[in-house]
Amino acid sequence: MKKLFNILLAGAAIIMLAGLQSCKKDSINAQYEDLLVGSYLVLDETVNTNLDFSNPDATVSIKVSEYGSAVASVNIYVATGSNVLDASAWKLIKNVPYSGSTTLEVKTSELAAALAPAEITPGTQYSLQNEVVTADGRKFSMANTPTSFSSFPAYKMALTWPATAVCAFSAAASAGTYEVVQDDWADYSPGDIIEVLEGPSENQVNFLGYPATAWGGVNQKNTVVDVNPESGQATVAKQGTGGYGSTTAEVQGSGFVFSCTGIITLNLTVYYGGVPYAGNKFILKKK
Repeated sequence: MKKLFNILLAGAAIIMLAGLQSCKKDSINAQYEDLLVGSYLVLDETVNTNLDFSNPDATVSIKVSEYGSAVASVNIYVATGSNVLDASAWKLIKNVPYSGSTTLEVKTSELAAALAPAEITPGTQYSLQNEVVTADGRKFSMANTPTSFSSFPAYKMALTWPATAVCAFSAAASAGTYEVVQDDWADYSPGDIIEVLEGPSENQVNFLGYPATAWGGVNQKNTVVDVNPESGQATVAKQGTGGYGSTTAEVQGSGFVFSCTGIITLNLTVYYGGVPYAGNKFILKKK
């Protein structure tokens, strides 16, 4: 069994190297020695992937090292459009010289400049694409690297990484009167009013959510949302919130509470009588 595994592993390595051919090549058919020329980045450390879009000097960054042919520099792009692997829709952010283990860093202002005239949208996870430029001028990226290799955990490839646009949380600033924008559970209609309160503990807000009074809510309890003060990332721990008549209601989920824009976006699982109904988007906008 071990011998068979080694043979399969060796075969996979050869196929991988073949897949990492330069975009100069018209095909991957070549002599064996020509196949050993690929290059990619290895992820050494994820420093930060949450980008405070309200601060132009805020950064996201990762630390990388080279594998394969010598790397001269790295072009960092932001992918736009629905297909993040479509290099024709990538927007160049900047070029970073490579020298040993290197930190790749992107500022809010740099991402904004690359996306212009479009603006950074809070809560959006942007796909940053690294294009390796080798010392002899060849280029490697997700656009010409088979996804079957880039997704293999053992390779720790760092050809793509996320930047999620966030802003710092303030419970006091988040409290107030909100309008319902979207409620997939349909207890509320767009335009309905919900009061969001500060607390009960630090870095928390709460509001009367499910069950709504109009839907026969009894023994109602406010939904408590825990919020990361640095990023606005929200967590709704599983909690009982009352009942629809004799049928119990619980909620659980995650999302964002953005004090800087007055937007609360939660993705909730509603437990109706103990049965989970997942994927309910609940969006509020401050008036």
